[in-house]
Amino acid sequence: MRFQFRFLFCCPVLKNKPLKATITLILLAVISLTACQKEQLTIPVITPEPCKMQTANPAGRSYSADSIIDYTCTSTHCGVLPLNSRNYWVYEDSIFQDGVFIQVRFDTLRFTRTQKSLTDDLVWWESNMTIGLPEKVYANDSAVYKMEDRMFTQGVKDVKKEYGMFAGDSTRYLSGFQDAAAITRSLKNTNTFNSRAGAFSETIYIEKNARNYRRDQVIFKPGIGVLRYVQEKAPMGTRIIKLQQISNLVSFHIE
Repeated sequence: MRFQFRFLFCCPVLKNKPLKATITLILLAVISLTACQKEQLTIPVITPEPCKMQTANPAGRSYSADSIIDYTCTSTHCGVLPLNSRNYWVYEDSIFQDGVFIQVRFDTLRFTRTQKSLTDDLVWWESNMTIGLPEKVYANDSAVYKMEDRMFTQGVKDVKKEYGMFAGDSTRYLSGFQDAAAITRSLKNTNTFNSRAGAFSETIYIEKNARNYRRDQVIFKPGIGVLRYVQEKAPMGTRIIKLQQISNLVSFHIE
């Protein structure tokens, strides 16, 4: 056994064969690794499609129902409210029943359906829920507009301005909650609004008030969306508004 052990390490033929095999394996591994690295480096970088700035002002327009068609929009629309089918906003909602706390839940706001108005070629985005925003919206570079059915009239949809940027320190204008007239006022916030979703400056406080019926309060960040939403509403048969919902943005994804 001792003679065989020495022979294996002294014989040049038997000694070189394992060494050559090992060197060959190492060279093959290095070549393969280099090839993989080269393939990774040559993968093209996919740049996102630039967003399309919306500038139209559809306030006061009306559409017939047959002029609104379903339309698949894959683009990103820039404006005070960024709109894309992949965008989402997560809210923590405190739910009340006429001022009495009921529960806390989490909701995700998305705009999952798009339609096009044929008369002006505008794309309207429809959300899966309403958290301080209309259900069906168009947003340009300075305002958010809503499209809704005309009261007591079938087959006609009217457009109204919901929120907007303004030049001065505040603004006040006529709005409504469906069949209830309301006054909306907007104020620019100079203080930073801190939330779980981040710290935001230059926000807008919006209050829509129909006396003895309903009051909505929204803190809105242009380019992001609704940061906080508070809804108060009078119970059926009463004229005293009571807290119904508080929603706070906790996270969001915008492309």
